[in-house]
Amino acid sequence: MATSPSHPPNALDIIAQPLTLPCGLTLPNRLVKCPMQETQAEAPWFDPPLSTFKNLYSLWAKSQYGLLITGQVQIDRRFFSIAGDVCCHEKSPEPERLQIWKEWARIAQKDGTPCIVQLAHPGRMSPAGAGIRPKDMRTLCPSEVPVELGDTWLDKMALQSVLGTPKAMTIEDIDEVVGMWIRGAEVARDAGFAGCQLHGAHGFLLSQFLSPRTNKRTDEYGGTPEKRMKLLKRLVTEIRERCPRPYCLSVKLNSADYMDKGEGLEVEEGLEQVRWLRECGMVDFVEISGGNAEQKNSGLHNSFGTKTAERAKKMNESTRIREAFFTDFADKVMAMPSDVPVQLSGGFRTRTGMADAIYSRSCDLIGLGRSAVLEPELPRKILLNPEYDDEGALAKSHIIRGQWLSKAIPVKVIGGGLPIQFFYYNMRRLGKGLDSDPDISLLGIILMGIYETLFSGVLQTLQRIVAGFSSNQASGRVKVA
Repeated sequence: MATSPSHPPNALDIIAQPLTLPCGLTLPNRLVKCPMQETQAEAPWFDPPLSTFKNLYSLWAKSQYGLLITGQVQIDRRFFSIAGDVCCHEKSPEPERLQIWKEWARIAQKDGTPCIVQLAHPGRMSPAGAGIRPKDMRTLCPSEVPVELGDTWLDKMALQSVLGTPKAMTIEDIDEVVGMWIRGAEVARDAGFAGCQLHGAHGFLLSQFLSPRTNKRTDEYGGTPEKRMKLLKRLVTEIRERCPRPYCLSVKLNSADYMDKGEGLEVEEGLEQVRWLRECGMVDFVEISGGNAEQKNSGLHNSFGTKTAERAKKMNESTRIREAFFTDFADKVMAMPSDVPVQLSGGFRTRTGMADAIYSRSCDLIGLGRSAVLEPELPRKILLNPEYDDEGALAKSHIIRGQWLSKAIPVKVIGGGLPIQFFYYNMRRLGKGLDSDPDISLLGIILMGIYETLFSGVLQTLQRIVAGFSSNQASGRVKVA
């Protein structure tokens, strides 16, 4: 695109450009609906809840995203990150249940936008009661490394009761979860989805193998940066063998753990992990995120109250807008010689900020998470709508009312998880066919939760709060899973 300082690039044209992935799938534009947790599936099987997904995914389907990524789909009913996750389980490939998946795929793609399924396993981040695991069954982790959140005895007691100390996985455990991931990929394929994404970020099981913080193994799956990547490489290779192109295969990875130096995944090792994905010839795009529940210094967990611009900045040739959270890391990734596209998620609010990131080669795709909840039709109504000029083409602020309540609760694992409830609450409203409520406060959500527990039980609400803490700490947005 030839431009000059007096003729800056056209932001609308940039984000509206189609993009063809290595698998041959053409995305109609550069905007991606990020994976989030809808928290609406029901026990005991947690199949896709079509009664609410008909409203929720129909809304996203007609909103003119270039790509939809589903909310997290867990691969093991025993281990969920939050109550209400969808699960691909041992009965999902059977005709009766596969038909439910086919209907979900049809709803999500009925207006021409392709959709892929995000497959996840929380590992040690699975709260008691979120899935169907017995109380005496420990969570899974590469090594026996418990989660550390907060320094008070209340924090430690709450963590022990909700998460406990994980079990170091055996080779048989690893083989089992590999089989579950493959099953999820095949169910997505057979249901008619365009592909799948492996969730390797935010402190979930795959990222636990990739991080020296949680992977203390000395066997073939740990001990060196190369061996810590073995599970990731195995999953990519075996899924691609079972699901050849044009099936789309994506991976979501951390840029870093954002902990004190020497305590977790550092940027340099994160870059090497992304490098392999972009050079292996089997992956069609990489999504970049960052952080985990234990992070201390990324600053993202405070982003719910950050004041944001009321008008978008103008694009020009000399000054970058730099809206996204992980732009510096993405710049290094995009400097690698590779044709595999990169999706950057988190922090985008304006058309010009999104266009500038693409134009300046910080990324190829823009991930939208919170905005897809507060304004599910944002692409069609505003970002891709030529009736809005660049300064007016922006998403609503993500400031949440009543965050004093979160700070007032002495138990960090509960108080820190409250802000994300704002987005879970509004996603449930969308599933009921209602509009989002951007003005509800955290106290209002808690009162609504108390009312709901009269029908759904106290434990489910508590699990949402606890699991929400890791979402807040890890990515500064909805589990943007």
